[in-house]
Amino acid sequence: MLSCIFRAELSSASAEVYPQALLAPRGARNVHVHISVTRGGYDEANDSWSEIYFTRKVIMPMWRYAVTNLLRQTYKAKELTIPDEYQGEISGLTTFNRFLNREYQKFWKVHFAQPKENHQHNVDYLGRYIKRPALANARMEHYDGNVVIFRYLDHKTKQQKMKKQSIDDFIDRLTQHIPDKFFKMIRYYGFLSYRTRTIILPKIYDLVGQTIETYQQVTFTSLMKSNFNYNPLKCILCGNQLRRVSTQFGLTLREKYNYYEELATSRFRGF
Repeated sequence: MLSCIFRAELSSASAEVYPQALLAPRGARNVHVHISVTRGGYDEANDSWSEIYFTRKVIMPMWRYAVTNLLRQTYKAKELTIPDEYQGEISGLTTFNRFLNREYQKFWKVHFAQPKENHQHNVDYLGRYIKRPALANARMEHYDGNVVIFRYLDHKTKQQKMKKQSIDDFIDRLTQHIPDKFFKMIRYYGFLSYRTRTIILPKIYDLVGQTIETYQQVTFTSLMKSNFNYNPLKCILCGNQLRRVSTQFGLTLREKYNYYEELATSRFRGF
């Protein structure tokens, strides 16, 4: 099944009142969603796989209508918080509708990536938004307890730039990228939804001639080996394989420090 990714963005002003815009720091709002879709769908009536093609001209107005309608319904339900800078312009439903109608006339960007035969590319691409931190350690240039200096890519100039911030401002912006508790980073729809996938997916595999791959169990040890080239079950003193006998929780930072300091000292002395 060929798949592609498209990214849909809000117009700049609409992003100001869109709830998730609050997650982005001021001056850098770029509210968007990434959607990975198959280049086809299951025709239940004919029990067949049908090709589906998407075009920007069709998707853009649908996306624009969906967002503006969501904003309108959320405002009617009194569940939408209007930023302070728009309080003077939006005083009620009439002025809010006028605001939305103005934004509806604008062009809303929808970007389509080229379809990929290799689905691993899509998985890796989306995975960066789910598991990786907002700022990699490699981009940190300086920290002295009061000031942070880091590198970032300016998307307008395509050049690397340096940013200097106080530690309080840096932490404030960084924590905004932490999702709320129980917030779903990925949502599945259609034949991938949890309610239908066990029934429809096997049929689709048969129709497109694909086999269901068996998943390999991922363990903490295998993750540490693949990502950090480190075997946590290898004894740092004698090099023999360790066997986990228990898990201990609730240790303070000082207790952990003392424990590993003792291990390091034993290794240095040759235990």
